[in-house]
Amino acid sequence: MKQRNKPQYILGVVPQIPKEKVLEEIEAVKRMIVGWKECYMKQAVELGGGEFLCEEFWAEVEEFASPYIWRMVKCGYIEREEYNEFMRFCAVQVEELGDFIRRIEESGG
Repeated sequence: MKQRNKPQYILGVVPQIPKEKVLEEIEAVKRMIVGWKECYMKQAVELGGGEFLCEEFWAEVEEFASPYIWRMVKCGYIEREEYNEFMRFCAVQVEELGDFIRRIEESGG
């Protein structure tokens, strides 16, 4: 019978990943966040505004991106401060969306 090559995991031990790979993954998530923002901007243009879009955007960050990056802290791949920096980045993206929406609303949609 043919044996399959299975990863050898030790219960309770987190596999080590090179820091540059972890940072690449965080950058990929940041690009995803920017993509989300651009989609919300398109919706704001179509709707002629909509501050509620900021709330929806932040809810997506909290539901999908934040837990993923927080898991990196829990696994020891990044420090808490790196997580905080990521969340500040996300907050800036939401603020930029809000500024964009306010400009649309001030111009009359």
